[in-house]
Amino acid sequence: MDSKLIDETVSLTRELVRLRSENPGGTEADMMERTEAFLRGLGLDVQRDEVIDGRQNITAELSASSTAPALVFLNHMDTVPAGEGWTRDPFSAEVSGGKLWGRGACDMKGGLAAALIAVKSLKARLDRGAKLRRPIRTCLVVDEECQWMQGVSKAVDIGRITKEDVVISCEPTGLELKTAQKGAMWFELLFSGRSAHAATPQLGANAIQAAARTLVQLEELATSMDTTHDLLGKTTIVTSVIRGGSKINIVPDSCRIEVDVRFIPPLSIPEVSAFLLDAAEEACKDVPGASATLRTLSVDRPPVLSDLRGSGGKIISEAIAGITGAPPRPAGVSYYTDAGLAAARTGNSQCFLLGPGNIGQAHGPDEYVEVEELRMSAVILAGITEKYALT
Repeated sequence: MDSKLIDETVSLTRELVRLRSENPGGTEADMMERTEAFLRGLGLDVQRDEVIDGRQNITAELSASSTAPALVFLNHMDTVPAGEGWTRDPFSAEVSGGKLWGRGACDMKGGLAAALIAVKSLKARLDRGAKLRRPIRTCLVVDEECQWMQGVSKAVDIGRITKEDVVISCEPTGLELKTAQKGAMWFELLFSGRSAHAATPQLGANAIQAAARTLVQLEELATSMDTTHDLLGKTTIVTSVIRGGSKINIVPDSCRIEVDVRFIPPLSIPEVSAFLLDAAEEACKDVPGASATLRTLSVDRPPVLSDLRGSGGKIISEAIAGITGAPPRPAGVSYYTDAGLAAARTGNSQCFLLGPGNIGQAHGPDEYVEVEELRMSAVILAGITEKYALT
C-alpha cells in the first residue's frame, strides 16, 4: 500500500475527530458532509438516505458487472458525548506518545477513516487498469450509539445491506477479526405499590422493597447460569439504574430499575424477557399489593455467530493471513454493533468486526488509538478490499 495513503489514514482520522458528532446531544451533519466529499472526490456517486430529523446515512459503491455480493464497510459516524474527566481537549485530535487522542478516535473514527482509505487505495488501482470483479460498498450510518440503532435499521430496510453481502464494521478489535457478538438487551422494570405514611407502613405496599428483592433474585440468577459459550463466555445481568420514592416519610408507591442483559446462545430474547419478569413477579409476592411490568428499552439485539467458512469469510481470512502471517480464528465480543444488528435483521452469516483500537478505550475520558495500529489497519483493510474486489 502506498505510504502516502497510510499517512493519510492518520490525518483523516484527526480531521474526523475534530468534527463533533455526539449522540445524544448533537448530529452527524459535519461527518456526513466530510465523508460525502471524500467519496465524491474519488469519483463515486453518493446517496443520502434520510433516517430521522435530517440525520442521513451515506452510501457509495464501486459497482462490478457481476452479480456477486458486495463487501460492505458498515461504519457509524456518531460518538458518545465527550463527558467529563478529560486531561486534554477531546476534539483537538492531539497526537502524542504514539497515540491519537480524542472522542471517537477509537470508537470508531479511526476504523472509519482506515476503511475510506482502503477504498481510495482500491480506486487508484482501478484507475490504473485493474478490473473490478466484485462490488465494494461504503455504508456510513447514524445513531449507532443509541439503543434503537436507527441508522443501520434504515440501511437494512431499504436494501443497502442484504443477506448475501459480506459485512465488516471497523469497530475497535485490536485488529483481530471478531466473528461473534453476545446478545445485548436493555429493559425497564416498573414496580407499583401503594403509598402510606411511614409511621404506618403496613397500610402501604413498598415498591422499592419489591425492586430490591428483584435485584437479589437477578443477582442469584446470573450466578446460577453456568452455561458458557466457547466464544462469548457467560450471560451477565447488570442492574444499572434505579429510581424510586418521593419523600423520606412516605412509603414509595413506585420504583423503576433498568437492566442490561448480555446473553449467549441458545437464550432468546423472549426467554430473557420471561426470566426478568418472573423474577420481579416472584419478588412482588413477598410485598403484598406490589406489582411489576416489563418494558423493552432497545431494538432487538440477539446473539450473532458469523461463519468464516463462507466464501467471503475465506477471502477475508486469506487476505489477513497474507499480511500478518496468521489466519484469523473465530472470536467473540460482549458489546453489540451495527454489524450485529445487520446480521440479526437479514439472517446474514458473514458479518464481522475488524478495526484499530481497544474497546476498553471507548466511551471514557482520554480516548485514544495507537497511531501504528491505526496505520496497520489501513494496510489490512486495503488488503482485504483488494483481494475481495480484484480476485
